[in-house]
Amino acid sequence: MINKPRGTSDVYGRRMEVLDGVIGRVKTILHQANYQEIMTPIFESKELFVRGVGETSDVVSKEMYEFNDKKNRVFVLRPEGTAGVVRAVVEDKMYVLNNLPLKFFYVGSMFRYERPQAGRYRQFNQLGIETFGADNLNQDVEVISLAMEILTSLTLEQNAVIYLNYLVSGEEKKPYLAALVQYLSTFDDLCDDCQVRIQKNPMRTLDCKIDGYKFTNPPSMGDYLSVQDQMRMKELVECLTALNYQVKLDPSLVRGLDYYTGMVFEIKYAADKSQESLTLIGGGRYNNLVQQLGGPSVPAAGFGLGIERLLNLLGEEKPDLFTRRELDLYVIALEFNAQVMQLISTLRASGLVVDFSLLNNTLKTGFNQAKKLQAKEVLILGSQELTSMRAKLKNQVTGKEQVIDLNQIEIIKTMIREQNND
Repeated sequence: MINKPRGTSDVYGRRMEVLDGVIGRVKTILHQANYQEIMTPIFESKELFVRGVGETSDVVSKEMYEFNDKKNRVFVLRPEGTAGVVRAVVEDKMYVLNNLPLKFFYVGSMFRYERPQAGRYRQFNQLGIETFGADNLNQDVEVISLAMEILTSLTLEQNAVIYLNYLVSGEEKKPYLAALVQYLSTFDDLCDDCQVRIQKNPMRTLDCKIDGYKFTNPPSMGDYLSVQDQMRMKELVECLTALNYQVKLDPSLVRGLDYYTGMVFEIKYAADKSQESLTLIGGGRYNNLVQQLGGPSVPAAGFGLGIERLLNLLGEEKPDLFTRRELDLYVIALEFNAQVMQLISTLRASGLVVDFSLLNNTLKTGFNQAKKLQAKEVLILGSQELTSMRAKLKNQVTGKEQVIDLNQIEIIKTMIREQNND
């Protein structure tokens, strides 16, 4: 037997129903906010993520699935969604002024070679939004409020907390980095990765998966922000609080990707105070990324949502959130022919969920299969029924039987809907 690769999963049955339900709800929310779906390649040039995500990030330095094609070009399976969307914006020159603002969302598989654990797979599905053109409070608030609207649609908002930080930049970044390096030098047992990051990108140490827990009191970025950035942060907190969101400032929050500038956030969930918080959504602003990847200076912001982690949480907290798919009608075809298939196709086209006997043509096994599939109604078709175009329809819950005219599809549909609403 050939097994699936470690860190991957097969999705079917109830989990597939919930997956479809989640993606459907999120797409509705984003379409209502005038976001358009975008699809980018599942593999890209390695250089895209080295330049975009950052050479010192764990994603680039440790986790990418890398391969050479037949012409020895180096590609990677995409580890995240933002860099590919920005590459598309730059390559297709979507950034022209008349197009702004651009508002995109994507859903797709990402790949990271890391230790598999609950809600974290080597192949995982991510949903994200990316919006380009504005560097103001309006865009910051919309991005975070859309993330909260998604959780609200899944009835998870009550236990969701927005952790917020504002990354220091510009001239103010130099004194902050000096203070941070001095703080980090007080630790004499940091991992090899942190030792490298202190030299190349000191802020990246705060996100270390090995030593991050040690940095309980680093220099606060808020103390080094410009007056303008301090006001922006203050207004953002005030606005989110006015929207009745729970907000906590986290001076150590930097996110795991190097392209972030300014506002960054994570939305964490804990069913009660005894549980460790679970990060469901993370994002922020990346005003330099379009320019880093060859375009003009265009401000941007967005977030990503790990779908598997969300599905696991919904299975634990909200197992009945989405209605299970039900079979409206099961057809027992005692004699199968083109006329039977045409009738079944017409019933399906009317909006009914219809299945029929594929493995046998007996009444007993047909009713057993209908019961197994939890069909609401059973329709029996034999040669006599097909000749007269009249057949018995039996309700599986009440046991009620009635003769129907097979030419009256809309009447059959209405009859089935009404019987199941009684």
